[in-house]
Amino acid sequence: MRRHLSPTTVQPSSANLTAVTGFHLPRLTLGRKLLLITLAFSILWLGFFALSHLSQTHTRAFTTQINEAGKLRMFSQRVAYIIAACHTDPSASGNLAVCSTDPLTSTIAGYNESLKAVENIPSMLFLKDDQQALQKAIRSIRSEWERYSSTARIVADSEGPARADARTYMETRAEPLLEQTRALVRQLVDSQLRAQAWRDRAQNALQGISILLLAGIAVLGYRHGVRPLRDLVELTRRAGEGDFRGQSHYVARDEIGELVNAFNNTNVRTEHLIADLQAEALAARRAEETSESLFEAAADGIVISDLGGRILKVNREAEQIFAYPRETLLSSNVDDLLPDRLRSRHRHYVKDYSSHPGPRSMGRGSVVLGRRGDGSEVPLEISLSPVRIGDDERVIAVIRDISERLKTESDRQRLLTILDMTPDVTAIFTMNGELVYLNPAGRHLLGISDQAPLTSHEFENLLTPHARKVLRSGAIPSALSTGLWHGEMNLRDRSGTEIPVSQLLIAHPGKKGELQFFSTIARDISERKEHEAELLRRATHDSLTGLANRVLFKDRLKQAMRHADREGNLTAVMFIDLDNFKLVNDTMGHSAGDALLCEIARRLDAQLRSSDTKARLSGDEFACILENLKTPDDAARIIHGLAEALHRPISLPGRQHIITTSIGVSLYPTNGNDAETLLMHADSAMYQAKASGKNCYHFYNREMNLKANQRLDLELDLRQALELNQLKLYYQPIVNARNLALVGCEVLLRWDHPDRGLVSPAQFIPIAEETGLIVPIGEWVLKQACLQAQAWRSAGCDLTFISVNISANQLRGRSLVDLVRTALDDSGLDPGVLELELTEGSLLPNPLVARDVLDEIREMGVRLVADDFGTGYSSLSYLKIFRFDKIKIDLQFVRDMLDDAGDAAIAKATIAMAHAFQAKVVAEGVETQEQVDELIACGCDQLQGYLFARPEPADPFQQRLRKRIGSEH
Repeated sequence: MRRHLSPTTVQPSSANLTAVTGFHLPRLTLGRKLLLITLAFSILWLGFFALSHLSQTHTRAFTTQINEAGKLRMFSQRVAYIIAACHTDPSASGNLAVCSTDPLTSTIAGYNESLKAVENIPSMLFLKDDQQALQKAIRSIRSEWERYSSTARIVADSEGPARADARTYMETRAEPLLEQTRALVRQLVDSQLRAQAWRDRAQNALQGISILLLAGIAVLGYRHGVRPLRDLVELTRRAGEGDFRGQSHYVARDEIGELVNAFNNTNVRTEHLIADLQAEALAARRAEETSESLFEAAADGIVISDLGGRILKVNREAEQIFAYPRETLLSSNVDDLLPDRLRSRHRHYVKDYSSHPGPRSMGRGSVVLGRRGDGSEVPLEISLSPVRIGDDERVIAVIRDISERLKTESDRQRLLTILDMTPDVTAIFTMNGELVYLNPAGRHLLGISDQAPLTSHEFENLLTPHARKVLRSGAIPSALSTGLWHGEMNLRDRSGTEIPVSQLLIAHPGKKGELQFFSTIARDISERKEHEAELLRRATHDSLTGLANRVLFKDRLKQAMRHADREGNLTAVMFIDLDNFKLVNDTMGHSAGDALLCEIARRLDAQLRSSDTKARLSGDEFACILENLKTPDDAARIIHGLAEALHRPISLPGRQHIITTSIGVSLYPTNGNDAETLLMHADSAMYQAKASGKNCYHFYNREMNLKANQRLDLELDLRQALELNQLKLYYQPIVNARNLALVGCEVLLRWDHPDRGLVSPAQFIPIAEETGLIVPIGEWVLKQACLQAQAWRSAGCDLTFISVNISANQLRGRSLVDLVRTALDDSGLDPGVLELELTEGSLLPNPLVARDVLDEIREMGVRLVADDFGTGYSSLSYLKIFRFDKIKIDLQFVRDMLDDAGDAAIAKATIAMAHAFQAKVVAEGVETQEQVDELIACGCDQLQGYLFARPEPADPFQQRLRKRIGSEH
């Protein structure tokens, strides 16, 4: 038995093997194994039954055939007898009974019938060779009989020589015909015996298979049932004795295999748990040893005493501080470690501490003097901490000899006096950046009062972000390697003003070569920097507009290209030319032209982002760099807005002037890999814009230009869609989950463009959101929906509710309240019929304002619906704050809930949460009956989806309402 048990790791289960090999086999449970055995025995039984039925059928057919073959022999003998008795001597035949009529004809007919019976009885139940032999014998008899019977008729009907010849022939062929008939009988009997022998062998083979199957079942039952169970019994006995190392090697995919696998896993986990417990015990012992080692190796003296001051334990450093042997200290009181003149005061302190124990520090601001074994006094710093060990109170005193520190402090004070007098900023900070010292000049420069503590300040907080990078990446490493660093940085005072300084950084090594702190000396160089900045600005900026000049523009463009390579973004170069600028100079003077150029520069700076570079290249030519673009559409949007801003009227002396611009755009890296090429391509695109009639812009890449223009064309068409009555409302039914009756609908917007056809909402709704067109469009949708719903109700088409989607832009301010009130008043619709659908994204930007607006709308009687629930944060507070009347489960969870357990769980949880908040639940995107059944089982209230109807115009939806009413009546 033990040969099956091993302390090795658990063998992989069949499930694991399937996961590794990727080959999936059906799981052979005990029930399936029993089913296979039953099927095997059923097949064997069917074999026995088939052989038995075959034997019975063959026996019946053989009996009939052998009887008919016997009749053939009898009829052949009778024909021979009649010929011999009646036709040899006609004079004597009259005295015989057989010659009284014509028995020969009836005998021949009987032979024919028996021969046909023998021929018609199937021989397929015989072996193949016997079938062929029998058919050959029967054909031979048939051939012989045809000649014999024809001759017999000649004898019976003819006279003269022909009759004599026929009788002679019959006499000679009678015996062979009889012998053929006998041979047929023998052949039938032999064939039957051989067929029966074959069936007997088949039955014996089936019996052998049955015996082998029983033996196999017995062996498998022992190997896969008895033996693994015995192994489990042995392993259980050993586990009861504390040995969990045993493992069973039995691997199967049935319940016994699962039991063995679970038992092996339990043994492994138990063994690991025991090992973990042993490791924890060992770690506890090591921790105790470590604690004792740390106690002895502590750099400070440690004295543990009771509340009365009796010393219980000391470490090695305490022995050295007080110069007493440990035995002496352990037999003493803490009073003995103080000078005589301080003991009385100390006893009062001990009494007070005993009544109010707690962490306290002694020696902060004043020195606690201790008495050494030689009678000398030592300055100490003492920290007290009470601890409870069981029922006993103990006091742990951490004692530090501060003799050296007091001496160092005295030296430091002298040094600080010198540093306080220097006019430069002088600071000392630790490796962690904590300020230790900042002289008055530095405090004055940075706006820190002389009395303000430095504990809340770090040296890096005094630097600008760029200066911090210089400090970390250059200054500190250089000071660490060479001892000092000299360079320039920018400090920042409390108001945020940057102060440029020339700075010296010195690294001060501590004990054993470790660096403990840095000192720095910084001198204010603001005036010098301002002078240098002015010189640089004159060299890199346009003197009239203050924008970058061509030199700075090219440098910024190279930087933007490198940044685009790192981030994987696009960079756009705009070349802007003022249309007909020369006319302004010629008619209004150069001063007016200069004023126009300055206004254009101001608008460029106001319209574009602060990170974008704006430059005046020459005359009336401007250029801009747009960075961090994801797609060409991003550039098109910015350029379109800039063109509108530049097109607004400009006030010039004596008149209002409208200037138009031609703009060319090139993209990096699409249209070039260097600054000159990009600028050249943008210039070319600008000329294309001028050639197109001016007052427009062109992308250098024709395909991109076409795409950007298509988007802008779509925006322009959308602006006219309301006026041209191109927007349509469609309605999608919502049904009651219990009886699938139509109870309401959701209003959906469609755009029927005369040239583009039916434009997808996915194309134009984002444009409407970005441009703000969604506000007037949403107003129109709400009013039309209310009018249509009231029209249906007035026509007798009862509609419980109509649901309208609300955009985030409509929730900005309080205009939505007035819009809803106006739509209800103008249409006369009952507020309880109207539902407003809102997504979580439309509420999150300003939830407090949204809540006030929605509360006011709710007070009118309008119901609120949470749309696309589950796709955002969907927090419980979101449901609690806005108190929705209905929640819509997003279609992505409904679509996959039958196949994805996660989506099913989300749908069920959403329904449960909604009902907990007294809200109804609508499931979107229902397309199959299986989804309907599952949602009803989960408690869903209403359903919406293509299974019931697609969105349709008002008239078909009204017909659907009328059919519903008709079916109810």
